[in-house]
Amino acid sequence: MSTYFKKFPKVDYKFGDEESPVQFQNLSVYIDILDQLKEYSSFYQNYQIQNNERPEHISYKLYENVNYGWTFWLLNDHIRQQGWPLNNSQLYTKAQQYYPNVVVRSNGVASNTTTGVNNPLVQAAFLREGNYVWFNLDNKVGKILRIDNDYGLIHVGVSGRPTNSGVLTAIDTASALEMIAGTRSTPIEQRETTSIVETYDQWDAPHHYVDANGEWIKPTYSSVDPYPFDWTSVTTEQSVSYFQRLREENTKLRSIKVLTLDTLTTVINEYNKLLINRIE
Repeated sequence: MSTYFKKFPKVDYKFGDEESPVQFQNLSVYIDILDQLKEYSSFYQNYQIQNNERPEHISYKLYENVNYGWTFWLLNDHIRQQGWPLNNSQLYTKAQQYYPNVVVRSNGVASNTTTGVNNPLVQAAFLREGNYVWFNLDNKVGKILRIDNDYGLIHVGVSGRPTNSGVLTAIDTASALEMIAGTRSTPIEQRETTSIVETYDQWDAPHHYVDANGEWIKPTYSSVDPYPFDWTSVTTEQSVSYFQRLREENTKLRSIKVLTLDTLTTVINEYNKLLINRIE
């Protein structure tokens, strides 16, 4: 990749607070010749990236030159958009970095602590993104980051995974901040609750569920008002975690198109010719 920008036209560019511009490659230049070749299978072959293989390794293996790895990005949209696949040894650590929060699987019912009215979680008044919540059995406080209403999953930014029982309670912001700071032990206002069915580290939480054909499915609702989730309608075996999802997507990234050896020289020459025309 280090030689990719070498022949790009240069423009005057000011870095940071520098007063005088310097000549630097115009990184906005784009030549679409490889985009055009994607439609013609005779110009490329399929390649499966192996674990630990880097672009320069593949470039040398295919072309006996380490400098053509940049063609992989231009020929493969998924690599250009999502990046090079991770090594298998990196997946677990990356999953924990990408998904560091806690996920609560609720019963799907929001109970107003003042009125006693029960509603489906999707109609909750206080169990909403951005509000603070309290895990009563652990006395932990966190903020709701996201709610997957189709799955009854509440993503919470909180330190440490709470207990797999009890209730999750929406509380007032002032109490939440004081409890986080350690100056208060219990909230002033408890506004709305939902029963905790299970808690997960986010990376290990269900991303979705699938049937025997790999089609995405959702847990069904009970037919009894206020229509909680019927968690017997999906099984652990049907759950695909965020970690599993990351691993699956990483595997898909490994399938790429590469220019055939016979095509490479012609394409590179044409690419450089078009770059020169941009300069002129």
